[in-house]
Amino acid sequence: MTAAIGTTILPDVSQSREGGPLVGIIMPTFQQAEYVGEAIASVLAQTHAGWELIVVDDGSSDGTLEVVRRYDDPRIQIVAREHRGLQALGQSYRSALERSSAPLVAILEGDDRWPPDKLARQVADFEDEAVVLSYGAGRLIDERGCELSLVEPSFAAEVRTNRPTGAIVASLLSGNPILSPTVVVRRAALDAVGGFWQPDDVPYVDHPTWLLLAMQGAFAYHSSFVGYWRRHQAQWTTRIVDAESVAIPEAAYVGLVADRFATLMGKRAPTTRPLADVVRAHLERALLNRWRLALLSGGWREIGDGFVRLVRSGRPKLIGLAVAGLAMRAMGSDLEWIQARRKRVAWPSRRHVRQHAKNGSRGG
Repeated sequence: MTAAIGTTILPDVSQSREGGPLVGIIMPTFQQAEYVGEAIASVLAQTHAGWELIVVDDGSSDGTLEVVRRYDDPRIQIVAREHRGLQALGQSYRSALERSSAPLVAILEGDDRWPPDKLARQVADFEDEAVVLSYGAGRLIDERGCELSLVEPSFAAEVRTNRPTGAIVASLLSGNPILSPTVVVRRAALDAVGGFWQPDDVPYVDHPTWLLLAMQGAFAYHSSFVGYWRRHQAQWTTRIVDAESVAIPEAAYVGLVADRFATLMGKRAPTTRPLADVVRAHLERALLNRWRLALLSGGWREIGDGFVRLVRSGRPKLIGLAVAGLAMRAMGSDLEWIQARRKRVAWPSRRHVRQHAKNGSRGG
């Protein structure tokens, strides 16, 4: 039996060799009652049926679990935990992994969603035994599910597939343009690096884990989108905008990654960029994100503080963006249209929000 995806015919590999599900889907949730039903529906709509879904809820009080329990499907498991916060996100991922023996692992947070052919297209990538991770472009969506833009990872084309092994590391050390809802991972490679890795005081697991997997084998890349990533004011990447709280933990684990590469591969991480440059790049990104968010939703005090921080950086690019952003804010705009034009991650712009407020519930 085969499944037709566009003009490509993919084999029906809906089960593992042992007869169980081929893909274990990890869905961490917290206070996502508004979106989690849409996320689960996108899993149920997959043209590839060989999956199991493990929902790990971190003590939601908004009815998230009640929404999940409405879906009566034997492939869905629910793990309800007391609230432990982002610092225990790695524990949530491990709880899900312990309940799955599937040879492939996919991630879908409770406020994101997938296109129907996502698994069918990406499962086929693992017929190449060298591939340890499959990812691709993503679609940004807003609170209402309206599409904002297509986001493509900023990696140069020649390193996107991580061939030879480690080719992508230098670029990946500088940031994390791999959107988690676009990712499927080979379980054996994940086990080889100790599972999902959340360094101390870092509120996420994706970027550190992708770095470790980059030394395990090749990546497969899809230029057409394989996941929707929702941007909204309640998510942690929107709320945590202080430069010190974001940049320092992110930059600190770069050195830890290099140490782990030394243990795993017997050599240092293959990057020509000095560690100090990588740290500075993370700090500058945090400053810029703080500025973008101030332009979107901050008052003039936050805007002024962000402007001063960028000017004091002494970096011509940041100073230019500070001046441009201030001028746009005075005109009722922001910097997000630039991000969208560059096919980078953007928040819903002030113009976008005004348009939806005017149009009411109509789609965008």
